[in-house]
Amino acid sequence: MAETTLIDLKALSEPACKLIDSVSNAIGVLYEPTRIRRKTKAESDALVIMAKGEADALTFRAAKRVSTQETRRQENIEEIMDKSLNYLERQFSNEATYIDTDWLSFYFDKCQDISIDNVQNLWAKILAGEVLEPEACSRGTLLILQSLSNNDIKLFNKYCQYLFKVNGELLRFKYSSLNKHLENNGIDESDIRHLQDAGLVQPQQQFHFTKNERYVVEYFDNQFSMILKGHRENRTEFLTKAGRELYRFIDTSPCEKYYEILLSRSQIMSRKVKEIR
Repeated sequence: MAETTLIDLKALSEPACKLIDSVSNAIGVLYEPTRIRRKTKAESDALVIMAKGEADALTFRAAKRVSTQETRRQENIEEIMDKSLNYLERQFSNEATYIDTDWLSFYFDKCQDISIDNVQNLWAKILAGEVLEPEACSRGTLLILQSLSNNDIKLFNKYCQYLFKVNGELLRFKYSSLNKHLENNGIDESDIRHLQDAGLVQPQQQFHFTKNERYVVEYFDNQFSMILKGHRENRTEFLTKAGRELYRFIDTSPCEKYYEILLSRSQIMSRKVKEIR
């Protein structure tokens, strides 16, 4: 008898359908949470029953552990999948592609032990993003993400609130006034070193400004251009490749006071600053 799915594919958006098809190809069955969970439980129960038949207490405990672990992992994967479908259903785009099977298998292997809700949300956004833009998140970034704790991700989200773009390049100048604002909001140098150790932020570098060259600074929806009075170097922090890829999927919001400090500091070092509306 042919199996039926509880999901009405006709009611879903094109990106959501592409995600379901990609997952189905990767795991060998049509994605449908209730049926998969039922199958996982049946297989787990079979392991335990087989162990009981062996009349071996050690084998039984091992089978029970594997059964519990794999069921929990499958539940985590299904939760992330459901969240990802919800994100895709809110996208106003019909441009979507199938996810590479090898990438998807690697992704599931790395996210299967993620049970914290807000961390699952980040993984779900990455999965949804892969349908809309293939290779937006590399395997190397998934490895780093797997190693991050919930507190690490919260710290990174908070840190990213203070990043901005200069001529399209994402960074943070280490002006003393900007550093003090970060410290007042709970981010100090030890936190930044922790993000460096986690593989999200690069060690401090120099950003070189050229005299009379125009630079456009973007901070969320705020923009201004500036032309410097002379050549200048600034201590600067950049994200790593993994940090840049994760930045696209995090939830953060602008800080009005921080923008005011950034604009004021730029006015001091420039001969011309113009806000862009």
